[in-house]
Amino acid sequence: MNTKDPNSTNAAGKFQFRTPAGIQDFQNAPGKQDELNDLWNANLNGFTEQGLRGNPWNATNAPVPTNYYNPEDNNPPSAYVAIAWSAFPGRLAYNYPGASQDQLNQWADNGMMTPGINNSPCSPSSGTTAPYYPYGPRGWQDEYCEWAVTKDGNGNITRIDFTCENPEYWNSLWLIDSNKVLELYQTILDKPQITLQDLSLPGVVNPITGGPIYNPLNKWNTGTASTAASGGAVHLTSTPNTLQTEIGLATAASVQRINQNGSVIWPSSQYNALLCDAQFGQKFRNSDPNIGGNVNSLVNSGNQPGGQGLMVSLANPPGLYIQLPDFSNYTNPKDPGTSPSTFWTVKRGSLSLDDENGNPLPGNFILHAVFEVPANLGYTVSDLMIGGQNIQYGSQVADTFQMHIIGMGYSGTVPQGYQPVGSPDPANTFAQPLQLFYEDYFTAMLNTAVPNPMNNPIPLLSNSTFIPPTVFQSANQVNMVLTCATCTAVPNQPSTFPQVTFDDPNITAVVTSVNNSVYYAVPGNSLPSTS
Repeated sequence: MNTKDPNSTNAAGKFQFRTPAGIQDFQNAPGKQDELNDLWNANLNGFTEQGLRGNPWNATNAPVPTNYYNPEDNNPPSAYVAIAWSAFPGRLAYNYPGASQDQLNQWADNGMMTPGINNSPCSPSSGTTAPYYPYGPRGWQDEYCEWAVTKDGNGNITRIDFTCENPEYWNSLWLIDSNKVLELYQTILDKPQITLQDLSLPGVVNPITGGPIYNPLNKWNTGTASTAASGGAVHLTSTPNTLQTEIGLATAASVQRINQNGSVIWPSSQYNALLCDAQFGQKFRNSDPNIGGNVNSLVNSGNQPGGQGLMVSLANPPGLYIQLPDFSNYTNPKDPGTSPSTFWTVKRGSLSLDDENGNPLPGNFILHAVFEVPANLGYTVSDLMIGGQNIQYGSQVADTFQMHIIGMGYSGTVPQGYQPVGSPDPANTFAQPLQLFYEDYFTAMLNTAVPNPMNNPIPLLSNSTFIPPTVFQSANQVNMVLTCATCTAVPNQPSTFPQVTFDDPNITAVVTSVNNSVYYAVPGNSLPSTS
C-alpha cells in the first residue's frame, strides 16, 4: 500500500525506472508526466522488491536471490543481452501434436481448443484434465502478445492489431488521467465512438480520485474480433501476461538450481525442466522457459575460473516488446510491386531506443502495431500470402515475428546452487499476502464474470494488478480486502484471524471478517485457485 504525501517528489538525479519503450503520453502536460513517472517508478521498484523477497511463506529452497539487483539501489555499467521467443502460443503445438498448422492457426485466433489438457504439466501423473487455459477472452494468447482481427462483410481480414502493452501501465495511466486513456483508446484503435463510460467499471468509484475505476476487460479491449461495436486489443489481458510476472520470473530464475548432473549449468534443451524445478512460469510456453533459462544462464555465464558470477537485472525500461516481422515469406499477388512490409505500422513504441547514457539498446521496442491494407487499394490483408498461403488468421502474422526482453549484467560472485523448490512442513507454512484492494473494487471485480471460449468460471478480479492502492495519510479509515494463500483463518472465528501490521506505527489494520473461498487467478497465474 502507498501512503502518499501529495507534496512529495523524487530526489533530483536519482535513478528512475522508465515507462515502457520510454513512451511519454503526457508530452503536452509535463506536470502529469512527472506524476506518472513517479508512480511508474514506485510500481516498478515495488515489483522488483517483491521478487527479491523469495518465498519465506510456503516453500523450501526459495531463498532471497543473491545475484539479481534492483537498479534503484545499484546501477553500474552493464552488458545487455536480448532474450527472444516466438509470439505464436507455444503450448498449442505441444498439447495437440497431431493438429495441422491450419488448426493451430485457427485455435490461436479463436481459442476453441478441444479436448482438455493436463492441469499439472510439471507433474502430469498428479494432474487432471482441464479445459485449455489460461481462461479469458484472449487467455490462450499467453506469449505476452495478443491480437484482435477486423474483418469486412465478406469475412476478409482488413486489419490486425497486435499489442504487448502491460496492464499495469494502463492502470497507472488511468490513475493520473482517465481522459488520457480514453483519448489513447480512440486513436490507437481508430474508433472515435469509444466513451469513458465504456472503459469504466460500473457501480464503483475510486475513493482517492472520486472518479471511475478502470475496467481492464472493457468492451474495447476484449476478445480477438474487433468491430465497430466492440472488441480490440489495447493492452494484454491473459492473466499471466503482466509485467510484474516477468520481473518475478526473472528474479526467481536468477537463483541457481542443481540439475540431475549435479551442475548449475542448464542447457537450453532443459529450460522447461529448470522452470519446474524453480517453480516459475508455465511449462511449454515459448516465453517463460526462454526468459527464465536465459536469465539463469546469464547469471552463471560469468562463472569462470577465479570465482566470478554475474549480477543480473532487466534493462531499463523493463518491458516486453514486439520485434519487426520477417517479411521474407510474404507475397502480394494483387500488387507484386508493393511489399507487404509497407502495411505494418508501429502505433506505439519505437524501432530503436537508447539507454540512459545514450547507448543503443538491442532490438525493437514496439508496443502496439497494426497490419492493415489501406481500403483505397481495393484489396485486403486476406489477399496477401505467407509461405504461399493466404492470410486467414492473425496468428499467421504473429508466427512471423518474435517478442523480446533485455537482460543486463555485471561482474559479481558465484551464487549458491539449490535443490528444486519444495513445500515445507505445516509448522513452517505461513499466511502469504497476495493482493490488497479497496473493498468496493474487490467486490465489483469478484462479482463480474468473464466470458471465455472454454466457459470456465473466472471473475474479473483475475485481471486486477499488483499496483498498490493509495491511501492518504489524512485518511481516518479505509475498508480494504487482503487476499492471501496458505492462510488457516476460519470464518466467524476471530481467534484464527491473521494480524496485519505495517512498518509505520501510525498505520493500523483490524481484520473484521474472513472469506476462505475467493476463487480467481491471481495475476501472473495461468489457472484460478482458491484464496
